[in-house]
Amino acid sequence: MQIKVSPIGIIRRYIEGQDIELEEGLTPEQLIDLLHIPQKFKMVAYVNGKRRGLREELNDGDEVKLATLLGGG
Repeated sequence: MQIKVSPIGIIRRYIEGQDIELEEGLTPEQLIDLLHIPQKFKMVAYVNGKRRGLREELNDGDEVKLATLLGGG
């Protein structure tokens, strides 16, 4: 399957926006591992404009935006 990946914010330091060919049934969590984004970041995925769980399967043609959760105090 083919998906489009777009980084948001600090994630741009680690990956560029790109189209990627992946095996069927991959999740955003697995995608993050494949892209070698450091696990120190608390990540969130937006798939086709909607926030999705990191363990939900992706589909052919999805656009995935990856961002970090922000904390404050």
